[in-house]
Amino acid sequence: MILFFLGRFVDAREVIERASELFTTSQESEQIAARAVGQDAGVAILAFISWVLWMLGDVDAAVTRMAAALERADAVHDAHTQAFAWYYASVLHALRGEPAIAKAYAERCHAISEQRGFHQWIRLSSAIRGVCKATLEASASRLDEVEAALDDYQRAGYQLGITAQFTLLSSTLLLCNEPEAARERINRALSIVIRNDERYLEAELYRLKARALLMHGATDAEVESLLDQALQTARSQQARSLELRAATDLAKFWMHQGKRAEALNLLGPVYARFTEGFNTQDFKNAKTLFAELYDVGISQANNLT
Repeated sequence: MILFFLGRFVDAREVIERASELFTTSQESEQIAARAVGQDAGVAILAFISWVLWMLGDVDAAVTRMAAALERADAVHDAHTQAFAWYYASVLHALRGEPAIAKAYAERCHAISEQRGFHQWIRLSSAIRGVCKATLEASASRLDEVEAALDDYQRAGYQLGITAQFTLLSSTLLLCNEPEAARERINRALSIVIRNDERYLEAELYRLKARALLMHGATDAEVESLLDQALQTARSQQARSLELRAATDLAKFWMHQGKRAEALNLLGPVYARFTEGFNTQDFKNAKTLFAELYDVGISQANNLT
């Protein structure tokens, strides 16, 4: 978990896969004893692997691992383990751009957490649920619930993982045409990145800040600098899912500046490395832009000849 939150995704995968192997080969009595930490270790390992895989671009494998985590949580039938798994599933699907699925898991987490008094999960699932509702309705009117939940979470002394909440909230605010509000939340999240070294969504925050500035009429230089920072950060972390988003946004920005060849050369190699996730919105966005850039390039080449 520490390696993941630091943005060291390759190292995190190596450690968590080793933990999975050790857990799988351990005796049942040891597996049961491991639940003393608060939730079933097998479920926690599978859920966390899914987050790591999504970052690394194995976006469908991430869903497969999460499905295994949810199946094991149901089999173990421990309330806190179920709340844990449902929250992790809600974040995964929210990051994948699937708010309806994410909302359903957040609601399940919230219901069992209220019933059992799991205050941490109540706050976090409330935030995810509110973000998903606002996204589905394209309305910022639901976001007061999110702000209240996050404030409550931080007042209780929690900090770990909070940048995911601010990232999803900021993305929804941009969808609702609230760039100033989004930029304020992004800056809060980036201050946490610096203070706590919580860098797992650092690249995404730079990308969203670029979008907020673009909507607010910032200079091209400011926007391009942030998009490049998002791209380079994602590449340094080998976070292919975030690299695809940053490359798509930067390529689109360049296209509007008339730099179509540069945009195609940027997006093409990133897009081509994906061998799964073809039904995700991220891939569809990249595919549509790539096709547009490629078709225009062919047309221009034909005109020259």
